[in-house]
Amino acid sequence: MAEKRNQRVVITGIGVILPGALNVSDFWSHLSKGESQIDFLTRFSTDDIRVKTAAELTHFNFKDHLPDLDPGHAKNYNRETLAIMSALSDAQKDAGLGRDSVAPNRVGFIDSSSRASLAWWEHAWNLYNESKDDAHFNKYAVLTSMASNPTNLTAIYANIQGFVTTITAACVGGHHAAALCFQAIRKNRADIMYAGGHEFPLLKPLIKMYSDPTSSVMSSESVNPKNAMRPYDKTREGFILGEGAMCLCLESYDHAVKRGARIYAEITGTLSYNEASHAMRMDMTGAKAAKGMSDLLKISKRSLADIDYFCGHGTATYNNDLAESRALNLLYDGTPKSKWSPLGSIKPIYGHTFGAAGIINLAASALMIHNQTLAPTINLKQPDEECDHDHVAEGARKTKVNNIVSLAFAIGSQSSFVSVANPN
Repeated sequence: MAEKRNQRVVITGIGVILPGALNVSDFWSHLSKGESQIDFLTRFSTDDIRVKTAAELTHFNFKDHLPDLDPGHAKNYNRETLAIMSALSDAQKDAGLGRDSVAPNRVGFIDSSSRASLAWWEHAWNLYNESKDDAHFNKYAVLTSMASNPTNLTAIYANIQGFVTTITAACVGGHHAAALCFQAIRKNRADIMYAGGHEFPLLKPLIKMYSDPTSSVMSSESVNPKNAMRPYDKTREGFILGEGAMCLCLESYDHAVKRGARIYAEITGTLSYNEASHAMRMDMTGAKAAKGMSDLLKISKRSLADIDYFCGHGTATYNNDLAESRALNLLYDGTPKSKWSPLGSIKPIYGHTFGAAGIINLAASALMIHNQTLAPTINLKQPDEECDHDHVAEGARKTKVNNIVSLAFAIGSQSSFVSVANPN
């Protein structure tokens, strides 16, 4: 019996619900022009906390994206549910697909969120404390408070009847979602898979937790919000939180070609592993990340010379930036820094979105390949000595972009890499 070949997997649709960007065009415009969407926090007073800025989603109206959603249902859905529903619907449209274009049992959806419905719990508890009305915890609350609720309701709305689940794996969750989708299509268990991520972390208690001065992971910038995140810079203070949702339509290459779909990029390999090291940060030698990237290249059938760009995790924290640069130093094994491919970060544009970050990174990587342009790492003026190599700090760079490696690292000693390529 002839062995069935693995299917090639391509990205054919992108759905965007991010601060200042509610479509692919605006998303790419912000990335390529280096236009940060971080500003002063308006959702609550910051007088008693160190953190003053965030990337807030302020102009999102789900009716613009889900015009046929039953109002009776919508009134029971929280904001994060409506955002990921909108992102998937837009990814579907961007891919040129309809709700019934593909047999529903050949379509799946894997979603990622690090804290899921935390915003709902805070909201409901505040209402209850004000009113002492038990109605806030009714039968609808059983549904809307669940971590899997946004994913499940999105799948119901889109009539997705294949594999549907929610991943919660901190900042690597988006990569994990994409990896599961990749394998489902690669092994011909699905024709279409949607890989999503949503995060709404702009809650005062959560920001207080991350702004603990002993951890030094969040920026306290109070003058120029756009300059709050400075990856790989000597003056970096840490990240700023962002909110929103992103969804990618993944499809088998043969299926996409047969229907004449536009292809952004191809996913050629994924690798996720646990460093089993420090619970709160990466291996600071860079050795484990270098080994992981080397293994990914073998899985993807690429050489280091093939890679044109590393889309870094780039959180602008002291540990992350150093560890990434040290990993590249080991990966290139004595090659002069001038010969390394660039390592960049897009997080100064939309902030750190935790469970959605990996999906946003992959979307950005696909668009860099599609547009043959590297997005800049903004706010980098004084490179840290160990990070003094190419970060595309001068602005968008029009160049050959055929292969990108997307990096993600997370609390819990987790690491993840995805390789993205030009399918031609």
